[in-house]
Amino acid sequence: MKRRVRGTRTFLIDTNVFISAVKKPGGGALKLLLKVLEDPSIVLVGNDLLVEEFLRYAQLLGSRTALALVSALLEKTDVVMVKRNYILACKPHITTPDKADILHAATCLQTDSILITNDRHFDRIKKAGIVEVWGITEALKRL
Repeated sequence: MKRRVRGTRTFLIDTNVFISAVKKPGGGALKLLLKVLEDPSIVLVGNDLLVEEFLRYAQLLGSRTALALVSALLEKTDVVMVKRNYILACKPHITTPDKADILHAATCLQTDSILITNDRHFDRIKKAGIVEVWGITEALKRL
């Protein structure tokens, strides 16, 4: 991962934010993504499953907007190899069998990043204080 410049903030954008931005272009998700993409003080992190999800959904959504957004997001994202101990720390707090969700939380824990998602599966890990989780509305207010 690249060294962070002082004053930068690091986030992982969940795929549901990306999907919402494409399906509802007048909504807050697209505004949020555009803000994140244009702000040089914001660093994005991800993992191999997040990249796979972004590419799969961009193809399924099949629009120019989806392709442009996924391209910009992936260009700005530092892909992290998540260590096993972070995965094990997050696993008991994720209420879904989806390995990607566990890996996303572990990526945030390892990189001290904030997870931006509207997925309720992250409520327990947020409540436990292990990973900071913001919804789209909260992220828009804070950024």
